[in-house]
Amino acid sequence: MKNKFLKTISLILAAAMLSLCIAGCTQDKGGASSAIASQEPKTKVNVAVLKGPTALGMLKLMDDNNNGNAANDYKFEVFSAADQLVPNIVNKSIDIAAVPTNLAATLYKKTEKNVSIIAVNTLGVLSILTNGEEITSVADLKGKTIYATGKGSTPEYALNYILEKNGLKVGEDVTVEYKGEHSELAALVISGEAKIAMLPQPL
Repeated sequence: MKNKFLKTISLILAAAMLSLCIAGCTQDKGGASSAIASQEPKTKVNVAVLKGPTALGMLKLMDDNNNGNAANDYKFEVFSAADQLVPNIVNKSIDIAAVPTNLAATLYKKTEKNVSIIAVNTLGVLSILTNGEEITSVADLKGKTIYATGKGSTPEYALNYILEKNGLKVGEDVTVEYKGEHSELAALVISGEAKIAMLPQPL
């Protein structure tokens, strides 16, 4: 009886060990397959972004790419002005670009409809900031100088629209001075040289 019991235990243990071996082999094969899959070459994608809110939507992808978790091999290039991107998009050295919507429309026409808009975002990212001036409404901007960035682009159109809808005309009721880069304007606000400024997030 004792020998029969020991034999039964031995058979159960042997079966258990065999199951573990099979499971281990299966996992190894799966691991090998995963390793082979992960070694497949990634598609190289050249991405251009602008400093400021235009690039914010790319931050997660940038982080994933730096950590090796992105589906493709992305190469990011950051530009300070939208017009710097145009030649690169036209000659197709850039695959994806985050640009102002008005530039996207211009490029669509310039490339004879050879570009596509895949997303429109970053609404509500412009703010009027003051340093020493008391501004509580758009009407309070009358007779003032506003410093801004984005001349010839979405920020200028948005500002002109808001001023116009509030009965203020640029050049007559309000003066607007444009700077080349957001960081340059932010420095002027901090120093107190620019009392009123329109800046995008995250500045």
